[in-house]
Amino acid sequence: MNRGRRARRADADVLRSAAVRLRDDPDLARHVGLAGPDDAAALAALLDLLAAELPHVDSTIRRSAVESCGRLLGGRRG
Repeated sequence: MNRGRRARRADADVLRSAAVRLRDDPDLARHVGLAGPDDAAALAALLDLLAAELPHVDSTIRRSAVESCGRLLGGRRG
């Protein structure tokens, strides 16, 4: 697997992990600036979508999403 593919896979893993965390702990929503559990579920769905389509996502958006998810996960990747 080449380096670019490994990086995209690692980034997708961060996005998916953040989605899982939001689903497992919807009360976390308010701590990360969301209105509530419904927004956490919606964001989790969006993160799953972004992870699946990462090769087609603009690099600036990808980097921002990965950094934000890294902070949500406690400092990972970003």
